[in-house]
Amino acid sequence: MELWREYLEQFADHEGNVDAQIIVAAYHAADVFGLLSKTLDRDGNDQALIEQRIAYFREASRRAEVFGDCLVTATYTLYNHVNTLCRQFAAGNAESERLIRQIEQQVQASTKSADQIERSAAAMRAVFPMLSLMTLVLDQDGSVTQVIRQIEQRFANGAGRASSPWEHLLNALYRSVEIMQLFDLLSDPELRDQVQQIATEFEEDDKTPELKLKLRNGFSRFFELGHLVTVHLDEILDPDRSA
Repeated sequence: MELWREYLEQFADHEGNVDAQIIVAAYHAADVFGLLSKTLDRDGNDQALIEQRIAYFREASRRAEVFGDCLVTATYTLYNHVNTLCRQFAAGNAESERLIRQIEQQVQASTKSADQIERSAAAMRAVFPMLSLMTLVLDQDGSVTQVIRQIEQRFANGAGRASSPWEHLLNALYRSVEIMQLFDLLSDPELRDQVQQIATEFEEDDKTPELKLKLRNGFSRFFELGHLVTVHLDEILDPDRSA
């Protein structure tokens, strides 16, 4: 729970500074998805890659100073860890692995852009379909497949309406929060009350018309959902460890 306490403390330290709070939430989301990928790497096949990506994040976050650089660092780290997770879930499925390669090519092309928000949006737009694929894998009985498809349609509709990189970023982030709610519930139905509480806070904070406040809301809820499932799975797989 050290990561959770650190998140709350840093968030409070930057009260009144929305940009800084966005980065606090985004950085902690990047941290917790790295922990989740480590938790699920039970055989150690991805240990070297995960540790490398964690190290890259630590170095990049240490060097990043301005908001745009910090956001790029957070979103690309999220993309990297979700990429690892998706490969873990999709192992052996040729169609899924082909989709992951296509996403990787799109992200690689986006790194050529000089616009930091455009690159951050591209990273989050890559995160969503991989989270969706992971959630479909968990949905073995098809009980929420229709809901997943509805979120995917909202993602596509939002992307079609977006007129700026900021709007693309927000659309991808919000849809990722929605799909993570399902991912957590499929991981363990007993998390329903906690997921519902996060969902209620997500909807309440979304009433603001200000884009950066919405981004803060999205990254905060994304971290909380990632933390919830990581702590829970960590306790199940190894009670002596803590996230």
